[in-house]
This record gives sequence, structure tokens and C-alpha cells, in this order.
Amino acid sequence: MGNYVSLYLTNPKGTPLPLTEPSFDPNLGFPNGRKERVMIATPEEMEAAKLPLEARDYCAHKLIEYRACRTRVWPWAYKCAHEKHEYLNCEYDDYILRLKEYEREKRLLQRKLKIEKKQAQELHA
Repeated sequence: MGNYVSLYLTNPKGTPLPLTEPSFDPNLGFPNGRKERVMIATPEEMEAAKLPLEARDYCAHKLIEYRACRTRVWPWAYKCAHEKHEYLNCEYDDYILRLKEYEREKRLLQRKLKIEKKQAQELHA
């Protein structure tokens, strides 16, 4: 709820819109660049596994492995605990990464507004 309060009430100019692409250079502040995220599962593999659209993310390959294991050992699905754990950890790590990207965008936006405000004060002074 805090993001919505910030977005609509307390700081609408300094809060990035959710579900939008970043407005700043992804390599800003990284002198050696960043490692680019790569999808491991191909669209054909995801379609063959009949993954729903909301599950076709950076952890799709782990979900495909987990579902294959469940099919292989059914009805003893508990034997796939390791694959399930890997998938859930991947989802958690993806969530944390997206959260960090949002916070980075928010801080860069606030920094940009602060610099613009300072330049406007110097211009009028």
C-alpha cells in the first residue's frame, strides 16, 4: 500500500509508475556494466509444457523441471521437493531483483528531481 500512497498522494512526481519500463539507463552507476538476464526456457519449450502466460518468466525452466518431475513420480509428488524448492527460490530471487530495480528507479527519479530543483534555485538566485 505504501507505493500507492506515495504514487498518488505524498510524492507523485518522485515515484515511478508500476508495470512500466525503466526510464534510466540500466548501466547507470555500473562502470563495468551489468550481467544481462537471459531466458533459459525457449518460447517453444514453454508452449510445449503448456505453461500459462503468467508463469512464463525467468524461472520457467525451473517450473518445467518441477512439472516434469511430478509427472514422472506421480503419485509420490513429495519426491520432487528439491525441484519445487529450486523453483520457489528462483521466484523469490526474481521478486527481490524486481523490487531492487523498482527502488533503484525510484531513487534515481528522486535524485533527478532534486538536481532539477537545485538548478532552478540557482537559476533564479
